[in-house]
Amino acid sequence: MVINGEQVSPMANTSAPASNGEWTLADFLSTYRYWAVFLSSLLIAVGGHGLSTVFPVIAQMAGSSAQTIGIFYFGSTLGWVVGAFLAFIVAGRHGRSALISPILVCAVVAVAVLPAPDLWGSPSFLPFFGLVLGAVRAVFPLASAIFLVGGRPGKIDFGCALTLMSTTILISAFAPVAASWLYELDLGAVPVVSAFLACLVLAVIVLVPAGNLAFDDAPRPRHKPLAPRQRSPLLVAVILIIPPILLLLAAVGFRLFQANDVGVGDSPIALLSVLLVFAIALAAFIYLAYWVYRIHGELAGAAPSQHLLTPLAAMLIAILVPLGLPVLLMTLGDLLNERARDRGEANAVSIAWLGIWSFILPPVAIAMIQNAANDSYVIGADKAS
Repeated sequence: MVINGEQVSPMANTSAPASNGEWTLADFLSTYRYWAVFLSSLLIAVGGHGLSTVFPVIAQMAGSSAQTIGIFYFGSTLGWVVGAFLAFIVAGRHGRSALISPILVCAVVAVAVLPAPDLWGSPSFLPFFGLVLGAVRAVFPLASAIFLVGGRPGKIDFGCALTLMSTTILISAFAPVAASWLYELDLGAVPVVSAFLACLVLAVIVLVPAGNLAFDDAPRPRHKPLAPRQRSPLLVAVILIIPPILLLLAAVGFRLFQANDVGVGDSPIALLSVLLVFAIALAAFIYLAYWVYRIHGELAGAAPSQHLLTPLAAMLIAILVPLGLPVLLMTLGDLLNERARDRGEANAVSIAWLGIWSFILPPVAIAMIQNAANDSYVIGADKAS
């Protein structure tokens, strides 16, 4: 067959889509679909972890034996196999359906428990409920990785995006406290199951507007530049590191007052000192938000890059998302190293040390980024002149 003057095999696929660029972490974080998966994963993790924690107590109140409770957890383990099937077979083509379908099934099963509490002691019902619950809890982390891989990100971008997504599991560690409190409201399963159902419904509501969850299209360009400005890395580090030290000293002083049976309110000087420490800490927190906002805009002003979030988005992620700040610092370090290599120079920062300081003492990592950014501004200005 001849098409446009070229010989083409009849079996050739002439409708293959054009190759899209690699997605960066900033591309992922700039989409609703990423945060839809994040929030729904958080809701499922919180609801599932909370219910699983108080389930033995609920089942025992319904007359279940230890063996029956074990059957539930065995079914939950098998549910991970079902979740893996949905993630690897279905999620690649129908991502939203792969997530919503098990949620709806789990919601129907949970609703059936509310008017029939005796089901908590049924050896035939519990393994099925465990299977469905396990599938819901398994499909989200596995499908999330598949969605991200579809964007063909680099190693650091993929690792950081998946790390942020995995913080939902970390946050869900607080769910048992809330579930225990709900259970004690009337010593029954209704409040706990109702809260679990609320999490399921909210997860579906978040996912429905997301549309296609796969990152197989081209990322959206964005560019919000600010004028580059040099800062003293040492001064930035000092501003951000002093408040934690003061808070630690304030906590030690508070313990000493308690040991001497003296309240902080009884001493005007102590009360004033505590208020001053908190004021300094608040000021440092505001400066941190300001620095994150400025550094993203300034690096964009030096040169456009798809590795950069908009300043406002970066600021919100740094202060609201668990591990958001360390992840952003890692991506900034990777960007500065890439720009240094483009100039034929060595890496601007050590990614290994940057990663260590980002998690242990972020002000040091921030100073490293600021120092590398200052150098890039100077070199860029010299080339421009």
